Amino acid sequence: MKKIIIIFLFILNLQSFCKADDIRDLEIEGMSIGDSLLDFININEIKKAEENATSYPDKKYIVIFLNQESDLYDEIQITYKTKDRNYIIASVNGIVLYPDNFNKCKKDKIKIVDEFKSIFKDANFEENEKPHSYDLNSIVDKSDFYLKTGGLVRVACTDWSEEMFTANGWEDDLKISTIGEKFNIYLSKIYD
Repeated sequence: MKKIIIIFLFILNLQSFCKADDIRDLEIEGMSIGDSLLDFININEIKKAEENATSYPDKKYIVIFLNQESDLYDEIQITYKTKDRNYIIASVNGIVLYPDNFNKCKKDKIKIVDEFKSIFKDANFEENEKPHSYDLNSIVDKSDFYLKTGGLVRVACTDWSEEMFTANGWEDDLKISTIGEKFNIYLSKIYD
């Protein structure tokens, strides 16, 4: 039931997406690409979140989870450059957990993607399901909307492997992502 409510609330909140001409106009929990994380939480909260952060192999970007309440998401994930003391957001992800329920996640993802197709009509659209780049024993089913103005909106379901669950506690999830153009170029270089 919670998942149905989340999908309904998410679709209601698409109004910020409907008015978006630029990736920076899209918001997840009020945060957009190019915003300073300091506008949302203080430096002590950032430092505390960094204690449990992950980073990319070259340590150029850091990924933190915000400890804040959300009606839509179970987790909020923020990415920014590791050495950026302005904490400019490169990517914002809203995550809904689907513990051991990848098929339900994929069904809900289809509803969101269909809604996005009506909003991002001019975007280049790509969709695939393949092994996850971080763990080849995990599967990711993703739909990407490459905006003409730059940046990427992604809707993805991940079926994390038993090893990832055991090692990290990672559960199957649905992730709605806004990814800035520079960060997207960075990702394509390190994972292609």
